[in-house]
Amino acid sequence: MRSFPAVASLAVVALLAAAEVCRAGEPLLEVQDLYEGAGNRIPNVVVAADGSVLAFARSGRLLRRSADRGKTFEPAREVGHDAGGSAIVDWNTGDVMVVESKRGFLWRSRDHGKSWQREEIVVKPNPMGHGGAGNVPVQTTCSESGVTLQFGKHKGRLIMPARVQPPMGNNDQEWWPYNYNTAIYSDDGGKTWQTSGPVQSGTGEGTLAELSTGSIYYNSRSHMSVDHRRQIAWSHNGGQMWVDWQVTTDLFEIGEPFYFKYGTKPSYGCNAGLIRMPLELTGGKDVLLFSAPDNPGKSRRRMTVFASFDQGYTWPVKRLVHEGMSAYSSLAAGSDGTVYLLFERGEEKLYDRMALARFNLAWVTQGRD
Repeated sequence: MRSFPAVASLAVVALLAAAEVCRAGEPLLEVQDLYEGAGNRIPNVVVAADGSVLAFARSGRLLRRSADRGKTFEPAREVGHDAGGSAIVDWNTGDVMVVESKRGFLWRSRDHGKSWQREEIVVKPNPMGHGGAGNVPVQTTCSESGVTLQFGKHKGRLIMPARVQPPMGNNDQEWWPYNYNTAIYSDDGGKTWQTSGPVQSGTGEGTLAELSTGSIYYNSRSHMSVDHRRQIAWSHNGGQMWVDWQVTTDLFEIGEPFYFKYGTKPSYGCNAGLIRMPLELTGGKDVLLFSAPDNPGKSRRRMTVFASFDQGYTWPVKRLVHEGMSAYSSLAAGSDGTVYLLFERGEEKLYDRMALARFNLAWVTQGRD
């Protein structure tokens, strides 16, 4: 894995790349509320194979579907009586799945989100014995949506970010050193999932994106960063193992306004969104977009989109989407270059609504906040 290049020279390269990818189209940003009420948390958004935009809430249980690229949405409806987890589009078949790895099932749609059927799945443990029946569970809930790998030896593999919280899902601070992000992956269309090796301890709620090299970039919420930096890692074998753990230079965590029992106040962090833009729209260059509150070490505010042009090493461009209270987010991109950001926000109180922002690269790269 290469080391971090000089910041000054990298910034020049990044800004030149930004200028190139933003030439086509006029800047676009539109924001609309999709869900209202404090119970509609945990966003997840994907673009189906037919271009439909699927905006999930309540950890994948509720769905609002758009057939006109996010301009208007059908009323909210239930995916399934016990649906949960995170979503993934299988680009081998066009199926959409909401995967609940902790309880061992998924809900599958073969018609781009119009109807859903429940299926049992098998989740196999990693060498540490985490994941699978009777073991410490692996959870997809609250992590970003999954992807279908497009390059290299594992092309066609489905892979989703996930987390392990021993013992049995405990999020108390004394257990943070034993919590870690991971992934689950499937080579049989979602019937069987393998739990991968760990990402650095103290992480939770992850995001991942495949690069054009076939490597996978993993960006993690960090519960234990006194410098408020997010954690990153890579896989070069299709998600089986995660290596080169390090912190980001440009992406920071928010904090929390309560006392941590051990006398320190590391950033509690926040769920985030991540995508790689379609290569056909970027001249074959890896352009990553990342979304999270931009208020380092402080409260959940300022939902912001960041752009990277060097495979996630630096993030020199950022644009503010919402100044006010903001929290969890999820990103997806359509084949026409429209980007969809589904995020929790608040007017009088955080989490009192969930909004969808539609924008394009021309808007992201036209300036820096």
